[in-house]
Amino acid sequence: MKKARLIYNPYSGDRSFRNRLDAVIDRLQLAGYEVTPYRTMSIEDIYTSMKRAKDYDVILVSGGDGTINHVINAMILNEINVPLGIFPYGTANDFASHLGIPRKITEACDVIAKGKLSEFDLGKINDRYFINVAAGGLLTDVSQKIDINMKNTLGKVAYYLKGIEQLPNFRAIPIKITCDGKTIEENIYLFVILNGSSAGGFKLAPDSTANDEKLNLIAIKQCNLVELFNLFLKMLKGEHLESSNVIYLKSSEFKIECDENIETDIDGEVGPQFPLNVRISSKKIKIFTP
Repeated sequence: MKKARLIYNPYSGDRSFRNRLDAVIDRLQLAGYEVTPYRTMSIEDIYTSMKRAKDYDVILVSGGDGTINHVINAMILNEINVPLGIFPYGTANDFASHLGIPRKITEACDVIAKGKLSEFDLGKINDRYFINVAAGGLLTDVSQKIDINMKNTLGKVAYYLKGIEQLPNFRAIPIKITCDGKTIEENIYLFVILNGSSAGGFKLAPDSTANDEKLNLIAIKQCNLVELFNLFLKMLKGEHLESSNVIYLKSSEFKIECDENIETDIDGEVGPQFPLNVRISSKKIKIFTP
């Protein structure tokens, strides 16, 4: 049998995964996997567990984008180059949604059991890897500021409520973006750099494939409230990239500078300080996909 290390966050999302653990082990055993679960209680637990995971054939993870981010960083740190299986049981599961990995536990198990693997790019922001998104500016740190109980109880609604709470602080920031020998200086509200296609439940880069060795940068320029509201409506329809209030760039590397002390975010986790060097890494990762 193949040996599988299952990293799961018991407090992710609606906390229901832990109640389905026996069903997961049963279904994967039938598919030829000997599953060893590891219950994480902190970010440090993930890195500690990975130090003892070098003899496993696959790594499985249950949680949201942040948990997946730390598992991937821990795998790279410990030179573990094996396939990754994802159970999208966090509050935010943008990358799993991008891949079409189902949330239903039996169907997610079947994706792993069938064994289809796809290779994906990894982004790198300074010295940290990311799988889905790196972001900066206003509202991008919402996931970091939400009370864990509120997030688990209300799910994505918690993000929207926290975002509304942050609106009085909504102001533009001066930023400098350099890529492909060109420089853009602009006052913006926020920027996101996507390896996948979605962030915060919005499909921001519909054509992104996560394996084209390119990143997609989307920044919202300073504009009045009416224009901003109309832009968010366009986002819901997937028509925002044509707006004159949006900067849309596609490249393998971006340098981003800002003189203000603003928060950055990597897959829902706290990111580094400016300046930022965001690029496609030479590292790849294989993931079980439908």
